[in-house]
Amino acid sequence: MGSQFLYGGCVGILAGPDMDKETSVPVKKMADLLRHGATMLAQACPQCGSPLMKVGEDIYCATCDRKIVIVKEGQQVDSIALRSLIPELKETLVRKLRAVTELVGEETNVDALAKLAGLMLLLLQSLQQLEKVK
Repeated sequence: MGSQFLYGGCVGILAGPDMDKETSVPVKKMADLLRHGATMLAQACPQCGSPLMKVGEDIYCATCDRKIVIVKEGQQVDSIALRSLIPELKETLVRKLRAVTELVGEETNVDALAKLAGLMLLLLQSLQQLEKVK
């Protein structure tokens, strides 16, 4: 059985080995985040209701396993969401550019090389445009 605790005059039981897997995984994630310096916030996840965690500058839901963006009153939701996606988009574009570069190194067909060169150019232009969005 789990440990008992007293909070506000009520006795509760902390779940022990009986805790179901659905509950224990997010709780373990939260505990791990706290051990590594994260802060538990008073706000709850709008999707699942679990407490949100501040990890560095990011806000994260351990239960949903996703980053949360909190929008202050009067801010544009779309622009904030876009700015939060930019680092991930850059990583994806760079990863694709590396993959295309490897294909170019192996390709001998001139038509295929031309298509790959066009794709490389498109990826590079996309990266350049992302730099301007900041």
